[in-house]
Amino acid sequence: MAKELRQIVDQDWEDIQAWLPDDIDDLAVSTGALQRRRQIKSGSELLRIILGYSLLDYSLRSTSAWLSSIGLHQLSDVAILKRLKAAPAFLEALLKKMLGWRLSPQSGQPVSASLLNVRLIDATVISKPGSQGTDWRLHVTYNPAKSRIDNIQLTDKHGGENLARAEVMPGDLIVADRAYPQCERIIEVREAMAHVLVRMGHSSICIYDEKGKQIDVVEVAKKKYLPTGKTRIGHVLGWIHGKQDKREKVRIIIIRKAKDAAEKERRRIMTEAKKKGRQPMQRTLDAADFTFLLTTLEENQMSDTELADLYRVRWQIELAFKRLKSLIDLDQLRAKDPELTKTYLLGKMVAAVLLETIAEECRTISPWGLPLGREPLFVA
Repeated sequence: MAKELRQIVDQDWEDIQAWLPDDIDDLAVSTGALQRRRQIKSGSELLRIILGYSLLDYSLRSTSAWLSSIGLHQLSDVAILKRLKAAPAFLEALLKKMLGWRLSPQSGQPVSASLLNVRLIDATVISKPGSQGTDWRLHVTYNPAKSRIDNIQLTDKHGGENLARAEVMPGDLIVADRAYPQCERIIEVREAMAHVLVRMGHSSICIYDEKGKQIDVVEVAKKKYLPTGKTRIGHVLGWIHGKQDKREKVRIIIIRKAKDAAEKERRRIMTEAKKKGRQPMQRTLDAADFTFLLTTLEENQMSDTELADLYRVRWQIELAFKRLKSLIDLDQLRAKDPELTKTYLLGKMVAAVLLETIAEECRTISPWGLPLGREPLFVA
């Protein structure tokens, strides 16, 4: 894979440039990444240097030697460092440009029978060398119908996971794990004329009935879905409350787990509690028998069973993270300086989106390197 990646930045760069936005120079200038065009003449040249450092994983000194070997520039490692540290805003703008056209729903094979645009959101943790905790989070939204990333945000450890990072569009159905059920964010998604399907913990969010009384979803689940009963899936309707007296109607889908899955979850709970010197609450152990999903969709839009099956699709974004870490070494962070780290990670993501776009739009390559008559994807 290293050989193929080097070929993209070396011999095939002239063809690769055809897949970049037409206004890449303007993006580099407006973000301050390209100021005086003495040695680096264009935004695409700057991006090529960035990819040499981030995608090919060259050191600053090796990047300088590589530029000389391809006859591009005579830049010292100090000069390269200066330009790389000034590049994060340019790369963020470039990614936004490259991904913007993907956010709108387009024709294609749907994930479900609904007309909603299903999008998966999650984040992966990246740590700097020597760190034992979280230093950076890469927030990614993924379209499973198209098998492609459609939004990217990079934050430090303080940038939490929330639904707003998906840049929600009307007609979306945002699918997320149990880190994302937050009342205010769910209400914002509905105000954007979109819907959510998120897994929720038994105590992660307060659900109220029509009269404002809080619903205990664990007690409801224990009464309605007995271990000896035939019914293993159902729902309870409720409301979530936000600020300024806002509220939103939700459906809590309750799924009774298989016996072995429930026992495995209880063992995990007991093990984690023992490590912390605590005794788990009985309510937590009771909740291990169930999976709880929260959705803003009405039952006539998608049934409980359809949504339970749809939630399984969420694992595709986990596989997408694994591909990124395998193909472009996303998790092998070398830089420690914050701005240099941003350039390193964002450069890798630009490369990933670029390769993904080429693979999607150009399944077969002509002898001329690109399909003739291809319409530009990115219009200034």
